[in-house]
Amino acid sequence: MSKTSAIKTNPKVKLIWSATPTPFLSDGQIDHASLERVVEQHLRLGITGLFLAGSCGEGPLMLNDQRIELVRAMKCLSAGKLHLAVQVSDTSAIRVKENILRAQDAGADSIVIAPPWLARFAVKGFCQRYFTEPLEAARVPVGIYVLKQPADSALDLSLWKEIIAHPGVSYVKDSSMSPEYMNAFAQIKAKRPELLLETGYEFDVMSYAANGYDGYLLGSGILIGGFIRRALDAFAAGDRAAADAWQKRSNEFLWDLFAHDISIWMGGLKYALHRLGIFSTEFTHMHYVITDADRMRIDAAIEREREFI
Repeated sequence: MSKTSAIKTNPKVKLIWSATPTPFLSDGQIDHASLERVVEQHLRLGITGLFLAGSCGEGPLMLNDQRIELVRAMKCLSAGKLHLAVQVSDTSAIRVKENILRAQDAGADSIVIAPPWLARFAVKGFCQRYFTEPLEAARVPVGIYVLKQPADSALDLSLWKEIIAHPGVSYVKDSSMSPEYMNAFAQIKAKRPELLLETGYEFDVMSYAANGYDGYLLGSGILIGGFIRRALDAFAAGDRAAADAWQKRSNEFLWDLFAHDISIWMGGLKYALHRLGIFSTEFTHMHYVITDADRMRIDAAIEREREFI
């Protein structure tokens, strides 16, 4: 079995994965009691996979051992009902390879490589090695997390295309928010039909559905998975107007959580999850400040959409 075919797919059902936030206790330790509710919430919304320790999961801010603790716990709790993808990004190819080995041993079903923390200063050769050398260490499917870099970065579209065309890459999380990137990746998929394309841009999943993307890896999937599932069902039924209406409803809910300028992103999300009883605390390493007005707006949004979240 190839690495790519190890990811279960159904051509009639679009993949919806969640780049899930991580619940913490007030001292920053992993909240294991809340992890069970995280699994239940995702299954209830029809989510089929979890992306652990990504940016939304605050993985870059956690200790290495803590990330492995998270993977092991989720492997046990999900009991094979959710595909577990684990972010292994770091500062160099050799560190990524070490992270891959540890994640695999802990039970990862696939691993995801995002740009190195020092991507802004990396040269082309470094970026090529950073992404491609670790592929040899992977026994599970490998995903590439595409984040558009500054215009003068060596990690530009031409290099992203080179990386994604590599036969060792099984899927892509495209968070570029760029039609140019979307079209380029679709062209690669035409030559590599086994390649799975997922978007991480939760505010416009319909554009990606219309361009043949296979799925959606959403940072707020733990709450908006129900909206997006309904939008995709409507799209599959040929009702684009209904699909767009569900997307709009999801966006309005997210703007209530994050504010229109996304200024309270993780703070608003953690507050909502705490209010819903999924997380036992609002703790985030990122220290967003949530005002009373923010809390009132989020409370109202939760009550308005409780049936679907």
